[in-house]
Formats: sequence, C-alpha cells, structure tokens
Amino acid sequence: MFQTIKKYILSLSVLAALGACSHDELEQVNKAQAFRPAGDFIRNNYDLSLTYAAMQRAGITEALNGKGPFTVLAPGNTAWNRIGIMRAEDFQRLDADSLRNMLNYHVINRRLLLAEIPVNGIDVRYATLYDNKELFTTFATHQQGYPQYPQNHLFFNGSYCTKKEVTLANGTLYVLDKVIKYNPGTVQDWLSKRPEYSLFVAGLKKFGLWERLAQAGPFTVFAPENAAFEAAGLDLATLNAMNADAYIGARLFGVYIVPRSHYFIGDFLAFNTIYGTGGFTAKIEGDTHNRAIRADRINVQGDVTYTLSVFTPNDPWSPIGGAMGTVAARSDFQTDNGLVHNLPQLLIKPDQARKNQ
Repeated sequence: MFQTIKKYILSLSVLAALGACSHDELEQVNKAQAFRPAGDFIRNNYDLSLTYAAMQRAGITEALNGKGPFTVLAPGNTAWNRIGIMRAEDFQRLDADSLRNMLNYHVINRRLLLAEIPVNGIDVRYATLYDNKELFTTFATHQQGYPQYPQNHLFFNGSYCTKKEVTLANGTLYVLDKVIKYNPGTVQDWLSKRPEYSLFVAGLKKFGLWERLAQAGPFTVFAPENAAFEAAGLDLATLNAMNADAYIGARLFGVYIVPRSHYFIGDFLAFNTIYGTGGFTAKIEGDTHNRAIRADRINVQGDVTYTLSVFTPNDPWSPIGGAMGTVAARSDFQTDNGLVHNLPQLLIKPDQARKNQ
C-alpha cells in the first residue's frame, strides 16, 4: 500500500514538472505573440491614429506588416496637426504616391536599436525605404551620473523622438514630434516652387547668389518670406530698382545662406547638450560682418525658437540686425543639397548693407 502511494505521489510530481515545463513554454510563446508587426501596432495605438490613416491612404499597411526588419519613425497625432492634418479624412486631399514616398522616408530598412546609435553623434546617416535615400540621426546625451540634467535627446532629421525603441514583432518603433519633410531636388528647386519666397529668390538673383543653390552644397538656408520683405518696405518694384553695386550683397542676402553646412534646428539643441553652447558664430562669407545662430527649447511642449543676429567684429554685444523663428511646420525642409528653414523677419535692411556708409 505504502509503495502504491509512493508511486502515485512520484507520478504526480513528474506530471507537475512536465506541466511546469509546458506552462513555461506556453508563456514564452504568448509573450512572443504579444508583439505586433508595425502596421498592426500603429493601427491599435490611438496617438498614432493619423499615421495609420496616412498608411492606409498610401497603401503601405500590409508592407509594414511584412517580414522586415523595419525601424518605423511614426509621427504622433500632434505632429500631423502641426502641418494642418487634423482628421483622417484630410489625407484624401493628398496625392497617394507622394504620401507613400514621404512615409517610406520614415522607415529605416533595418532594426535600429538605441544602443547602436553613436552617442553624441551628429547627423549619422541611415538608409530608408524611399529609394534607399538616407536620413540623419542625432543622439545627444549628457555625461552619465548627473540626474539633474536631461538625458538622451534623440532626433531624426531634426524631429524630436518622444518615445524610443518600442519593440515590434518585425522591428522597432520611435515616435516623433514632427513629420519629417524630405523634398527631392535642390534648395533652388524647393524655393522656386513656393511663391511665398518669390522676393527672396528675386533678391538672390539680383545679387548673384541664386545659381550657387543648385550646386552640390550642402547649404543651410534661412528663407525670409514675402511678408517679411513687405513689412520692411521691400516689394518687387523696389528690389528691381536697387543698384546692386551700391550694396554688399553678401550682407543683404548672403547672410541667409550658411554654406558647407547641414543644420537641422534640433542640431542646435544637441550642440547645447554636447558642447555646452546652443549655436555658433562665424564670419559671413564675402563680408566683414559676423553672423550668430542660436536655438533653444522654450517650453515643455517641445516648441523651439531659433535666432539669427548680425554684428560687427569689433562689437559682438551690439547686433545691427536680428530675426527669430519658432519651429512648427516651417523648418527642417530637407533637400538633396541642404536644408531650408522659414524666417518670418528680415535680418538686414538695405541701409545697413550699403557700401561706403
């Protein structure tokens, strides 16, 4: 009898052990199954509902549920709101092919983990699904061990990452605070297509600075809109009537072009983290005056202000001109030879660029 009970207890122990093994394996399977592919994850995340609507309009949802691996840079709903997209229906007025290209530029064709991104690297490049074109990643962090300072400022093409490294079944996902704006062609092409910059283009042509914007670059251009010229009393007739030889063109119009540079506004925030200064000062090419560019975050919602100023080398504390912009929908326009940022004010008025004054 005792032997029978002993055998029965032993049998129960074996079954329990086997059951425990089965239970562990089942948990592992369920845990793996809990991760969704990119398309399904975005569909089931309310804050990404506009990105899902964009994917549906562009016809890429099934592709993003594919094998991958992918790294998806998904704009949050607020990011779409910043460029005037408030509802899913708003995507219907956009060209589906153009929208597909834009979204594919938000997908890196590999699984990119945070630990693989070079720390304090500026504009590290990764290929995307849009014709293998590259985007730029900046990862700035203070030295570890100082909890009073913010950590891990991550930007993709100047768009701030608000949520990092969400695990997907077929890759990983990052949430952005701005939609990435890539425009095939040159800075010159970009400006030519936008009538709100026609006075800026006319001035660049008049002072012999226009053709360079079709060259290899890179260039970072802060483009004053027509309203800025008109507020300063500069319309097309006034510009055409100006004697170009009487002015320092580099100061009057060249001041808005930073040659041999590729600066997203977010890069200046990264500079502040990495180097302790959120900008730089340099001589204006072709002029005796200097130009300073700065940027800083102005509130917890993520708005960033950027400022430009012009001053003489002998008096850096007394700018003769300045302008300010705020990052929202009108900055970080990526082209093949540089970047364009909107500037709502003029830096220099004609009298400040007159020769022999």
